[in-house]
Amino acid sequence: MAIRQVTSSEDVKRPLGRFQPSKHQTQDYYDLHSAVELLDVKNIINNHKAYIELVDYGYLQLMEISGKDLGSLSYNEVNRTLDNFEKWITDFNTNVQIEVTTLPTDTTTQIADLRHHLSLVRQEKAKLSPTSRRYYQLEDRERLLHNNMQVEESIQQEIYNTEFILWLFAPTTSEMDELVRKAKTYGNNDFVPQDISVAKKEQIIKQYNNMNEKV
Repeated sequence: MAIRQVTSSEDVKRPLGRFQPSKHQTQDYYDLHSAVELLDVKNIINNHKAYIELVDYGYLQLMEISGKDLGSLSYNEVNRTLDNFEKWITDFNTNVQIEVTTLPTDTTTQIADLRHHLSLVRQEKAKLSPTSRRYYQLEDRERLLHNNMQVEESIQQEIYNTEFILWLFAPTTSEMDELVRKAKTYGNNDFVPQDISVAKKEQIIKQYNNMNEKV
C-alpha cells in the first residue's frame, strides 16, 4: 500500500521505525499497513506499562477501546456516549489512530479453569479402586471436562472478535505516560481506552506484519 508524499512543510509528522523521507519530501499521512511494515520493533518493555520500544523512533502503546451496544441504550445514554467521545477526541488533541482488528476469542481463563478441575479429578481417581462407583463417576467427569476443553480450544481457533485498538506514538516514555493519562481521563469516565496484555500486543503486531492472517 502506498504512502503519499507531499512537498508542503506544514503538519510534518515524524517518521516511524527505520523509515526516513528524502530531504525534499515530508510525510503527510501514513496508511496503517504501510506504517506497520516500516515499524522496526525492538522489544516490549518488561514492566506493567509494557510500552513497545521501536528501534529508531521512540515508543508505541496499544490500548483497547471497548465497544458499546448503542441499540440497548436509552436515547439519553446514546447522546451522552457520543458527547463524551466528541469531548475525548477534541480534548485529546493529538494524532489519534484507531484501527479495527479481528482477533481470536480469548478463552485462556476458561481453559485454565477446566484444566485445574481436570487435574483435581485425576488426582482423586489415582487414589481409588478402578472398580469403585466413585471411580466411574470421576471417569465421566473427566471425559466431560476434556470435551469442554476441546470446545474452548476450538472457539479460540475458529471464532474471531472485532476489536478497536488505539495506537499511540511518542518519542519518550515520559511523553507516552502523558498520552496514556490523557487517553484514560479525557472521556468523562465513559469513553476510556483500556490497557491490554503483552500477549495481545504481540498478537496484534504479528498480525499486522503478516497480512495473510485475519485483520
